[in-house]
Amino acid sequence: MKRGIFQGARRGGKGWATGLAAGDKPKKAKSAPKPRPDPKPIDDIADLPAGAAVLGRVIVPFPPVELSPNWRGHHQAVAKVKKAYRRLCWALALEAKLKVPAYAGTDGKFAVRLDFFPPSRARRDDDNTPASFKAGRDGIADALKCDDSRFRTVNVMRDEPRSCVVVTLTAPEGEAA
Repeated sequence: MKRGIFQGARRGGKGWATGLAAGDKPKKAKSAPKPRPDPKPIDDIADLPAGAAVLGRVIVPFPPVELSPNWRGHHQAVAKVKKAYRRLCWALALEAKLKVPAYAGTDGKFAVRLDFFPPSRARRDDDNTPASFKAGRDGIADALKCDDSRFRTVNVMRDEPRSCVVVTLTAPEGEAA
């Protein structure tokens, strides 16, 4: 076996210093994704459901970048972020005192509206954002003590950057609670 100047010259290997001297550059480490900005208030938004149609509402932060179906990273890093985001959404839903609507009974379906306010004006696919919110949806279902298969979801993609998701439990069409 022939031993060259770069034998063992990999980063952290025995001869890494000689490899660097010969022009072998170390690999650049991946930078961590930028954190999302804090959510902004939604008090001034006129077209959110209001009045008797609203049975409960909670505002949660926009899903982290790592939860996007297009994000390429290690599965352990994704699992940690997913667990933390699910727990955060669970805690915020408990704090907002969300309850399963009375019209749904013990195993009926109920209406949930998700208004997605992205953190920036960057273009987004309409299918990736709800998919990245799956952990948050599960956390809200945990707080409601029900399965999220009972949700009849309406997804609304907004253009205005506020870095949050507004989750609203609503009465069925044509009914007030």
